Amino acid sequence: MRNLKVVEQASLIAEKQFAQILYTSKTFLEVNNNLPQIHFWLMETTDQTALGHVSFSLEEGKALSPAKAPFGGFSLADSLKSEELTFFIFEVIRKLKNLNISAIYLKSAPDNYGIHLSVLNQNLVYAGFSGLKDFEYQSIMVTDEAFDSKIAEMENRKLKKCEKEGFEFKLLSQNHLHAVFQFVKAHRDEKGYDFSMDWESLKMANLALPNIYLPMAVFDGPKMIAATIAIRAIDKVLYNFSPAHDWDYHQFSPVVMLTQGLYHFCQTNGFTHLDLGTSYLDDAINEGLKSFKSRLGAETFFGHSYHKILSSH
Repeated sequence: MRNLKVVEQASLIAEKQFAQILYTSKTFLEVNNNLPQIHFWLMETTDQTALGHVSFSLEEGKALSPAKAPFGGFSLADSLKSEELTFFIFEVIRKLKNLNISAIYLKSAPDNYGIHLSVLNQNLVYAGFSGLKDFEYQSIMVTDEAFDSKIAEMENRKLKKCEKEGFEFKLLSQNHLHAVFQFVKAHRDEKGYDFSMDWESLKMANLALPNIYLPMAVFDGPKMIAATIAIRAIDKVLYNFSPAHDWDYHQFSPVVMLTQGLYHFCQTNGFTHLDLGTSYLDDAINEGLKSFKSRLGAETFFGHSYHKILSSH
């Protein structure tokens, strides 16, 4: 095993060898909630490089990763060995115990976010974490293949209808973020769907994290008919956070063209996965939505949540 140390100050680090999950970054946590936060980096002390990271929001004696986000957990370098990961986990537990934390709650990223996630799951169980719940996510693997070769014939027909009507996908500037937010919220409200961010929160996050929240839309001439806010969740994964469409255009299913535009963006910007998120409604899988995502070429990946009681006090 290399010369490793777990530290709480990023100023000691010369270089990061891992891809940072957006939802565990210091800046995201600062705009995401008002809770105290603590960060742990796994350092190789010989050259001061960071091989891993995990952060927690602290609330009522509990360490939460995340407190309010799709997931949190560990960001890990590809070069990490299982015993080095074990060391990292046990050091984090020890340090949290010293802070009088009574319980740890972790919700890990889905398996397609990193090559170590299956090993991480085994190590967490070994360290005494209990599994709480598994979550299904749908994600399209981005390859050199054209989008229309990945999707079902039904969705191909819808895509051709949109093309025949002259609809056009556009990556919009940051100046359009508010317009896209309003469009998405209005059409989600119309169908009774929840939207997890208000405008003030998104505006603050966008100011703190420039070029992370990307407005994209499909237009019929000057009219916006489908839109989403895509999020750079990690360096290789783009998250389709909030797709919605104008229900007057439902027969054309413009979300298919919107997804094609997102897929092309991933191809040209080095992303390996287009994350379509979960398909839950009231804690149960919405089979219709999951089936639609499957017809768009999405595969199912799993994320896992855990907890560990450190103290009964």
